[in-house]
Amino acid sequence: MLRITNSFSGKEATRYYGAALGQTDYYAREPGIWGGIGARHLGLSGTVSKEDFAALAQNRNPRNGARLTVRTKDDRRAGYDFTFSVPKSVSLHLALGGDAEVERMIMESFQETMALIESTMETRVRAKGRDEDRRTGNMVYASFIHRVTRPVDGIPDPHFHIHAFVFNATFDAEENRWKAGQFGGVKTVAPYYEAVFHSLLAAKLIENGYPIRRTDRDFELL
Repeated sequence: MLRITNSFSGKEATRYYGAALGQTDYYAREPGIWGGIGARHLGLSGTVSKEDFAALAQNRNPRNGARLTVRTKDDRRAGYDFTFSVPKSVSLHLALGGDAEVERMIMESFQETMALIESTMETRVRAKGRDEDRRTGNMVYASFIHRVTRPVDGIPDPHFHIHAFVFNATFDAEENRWKAGQFGGVKTVAPYYEAVFHSLLAAKLIENGYPIRRTDRDFELL
């Protein structure tokens, strides 16, 4: 499943990092990882720090503290949470015995899907009377792995999923500046990207000898 959560304000995004994203598995076991061409453009790679995450959420360049995009409104959208979930049987398989190979295939499928989404990233063009969108092909996101749901009465449920918090910033090479992203198209075709993610994962599992059965929605491990 791919769920795209509605936009967060800067303060909401920072709180969200501490409450959900910064503590993977809700027990702070693994750090988040930077992703996207835009992240590399900003010199961000490897482990996500709370300070860098908060800077971007407040529309600041993490490297020098300068304002990133031209406009910083009180109600500015800081970003969107893209949540990729694997089929239940895959979560159970990982919970029962762990399987580094399956986790690797999940991450590869996630990264390939995000690269496809990133290639379609756009920004608005409104200068000089123009009213159109321009493809930029880059984004900045922080990904976090969770293996369980939030505990209910102290008991978590196996649920392997990946949060990709995509910041509302993309570099427009034609104007040589950072601008807000145009996410409407991505959200509209989210079911397509969900299908891509599951198709990639299913193909990798089959190729590596894991039997699956197709379902109406996606697939399950046998």
